[in-house]
Amino acid sequence: MKILWVKFGWSEYYRGGLIGGNFRWLKENRGKDNKAPGHEAFNFKPSPDGVYYCYVPPQAGDHAPSNADNEGWTVICLAKNPKYNGVHIVGWYENATLWGGWYKPPKSFFAEAPETGSAYDWTYCITSKSAFFIPPEERTNPFSHPSVRMGKYSFLDGPGVAATANKNQVLEMIEERRNSLKNIAVHNPSDANAPNPELDEGDPLTGFGTAEHRRAVEMAAEEAIKRYYEDKGFSHERVAHLNMGFDILFRKGRTVHCVEVKGTSASVERFFLTRNENNARADENWRLGIVTHALSKNPKVTVYDDKALKSAFDLEPYVFIGSRVFEPIKL
Repeated sequence: MKILWVKFGWSEYYRGGLIGGNFRWLKENRGKDNKAPGHEAFNFKPSPDGVYYCYVPPQAGDHAPSNADNEGWTVICLAKNPKYNGVHIVGWYENATLWGGWYKPPKSFFAEAPETGSAYDWTYCITSKSAFFIPPEERTNPFSHPSVRMGKYSFLDGPGVAATANKNQVLEMIEERRNSLKNIAVHNPSDANAPNPELDEGDPLTGFGTAEHRRAVEMAAEEAIKRYYEDKGFSHERVAHLNMGFDILFRKGRTVHCVEVKGTSASVERFFLTRNENNARADENWRLGIVTHALSKNPKVTVYDDKALKSAFDLEPYVFIGSRVFEPIKL
């Protein structure tokens, strides 16, 4: 095998946008949101000819991954979510080339040549035409190891690579996780097969499939929630059309649950809350019912009250709406 791991800053999609992390460049250039225009922002953005250009932070001065036999490598991409402990596999490259230094991508990589010194004036040190990307909602199994915490990259196996106990441990750990991710990894990610909602201002829900798909998931999720509560002896009344911040009112004696229903066809719980739905959380009877595998024969239902919701999920604003409320002051 020819295999190494590399570690860089955290991004949701790595096809543009700001980067989070604790590397020196990111810390020195980050804004109020603790993010910066890191070079790794485009590590999973395909060029027009299908090449992926990967940046890796320098290690031991000004060194990039290099080997005398520089072609045909598997490169495991690791990143740490700045909010939590441990690192995640965010993707990998197969049959990659290690260039051993930093180079600028061809001008054709962008629709227009980037301006010198801009956020897009970046470099790369690895290329590949075969990339596998792990969507952010599937990054749920972090791991930790002393050698991974301290380094920017490390060779695990290959020509001239000396085997050590640490390397063998990390290789075993990484391969175990990579095998578990192969069925959900997106091969050769692009806007078509791994959309980035932050880059689609027209539809922030683009990462949740087409409108038709979302509607089918929504209806299937509601039916699953109804069956879940009916099995527990509750009656129900659908009130989604009343815009009360929840979809279905369930009653059993004096017990009332005001359930907002969210569904996904995937295995990982992920959802958006509107402002109205979020405000409704103040009611002690409010519940969030999440259905995973919604379109399958065996959907999974989980119901959260507000306390459990805040404990289980990282909730943050995603879309803001601006409405002018006064005439601007003329300077």
